Amino acid sequence: MDEIVLRDTPDRFRPLAGEIVPPLLALLRERRALEETAWDRLDRLQREFTAAGGPPGQPAPGRIQAGEEYRRRYLELAVPRCVPGFLKRGAPDGCQRPAKYHFLDEEPAPQITFTMEAAKKAVVVISAPRGSLRLLYRFTLRPGPEGWLIARIDYHHSNETTWHIDLYL
Repeated sequence: MDEIVLRDTPDRFRPLAGEIVPPLLALLRERRALEETAWDRLDRLQREFTAAGGPPGQPAPGRIQAGEEYRRRYLELAVPRCVPGFLKRGAPDGCQRPAKYHFLDEEPAPQITFTMEAAKKAVVVISAPRGSLRLLYRFTLRPGPEGWLIARIDYHHSNETTWHIDLYL
């Protein structure tokens, strides 16, 4: 169970943490699983191609289609959960290992902070260890017709003072 720390949240908004945070974490876990599956497939295709004598620098047959499928599935997952315009650049061009939100189910567990000072905006910060530093993701959510939608994502490392905009879920 993910522990949620409430910060600067009036009593009337505190119950919304249970409505907003679990679906956000579920979405991030789905995104992580999608990325891990895509990476495994792309890596397998490339290894098989190279083992069969294909040049190491050349993309394996089917790699482009697998990448297109990943981007399509990413958009199917993300678009309904983000405000219109957030994904104006579409899907990321690739995936990585470890996956973007790999830390969600690792030990020690990430720290999750929920802040809501007004009815139209909630902020969830997820802070996870990364070596001697901490990686922080800040999700700004706004109410939508079918639930809370991601309006902005920022990130930074604990040794930085500024937040950077993240253009992709």
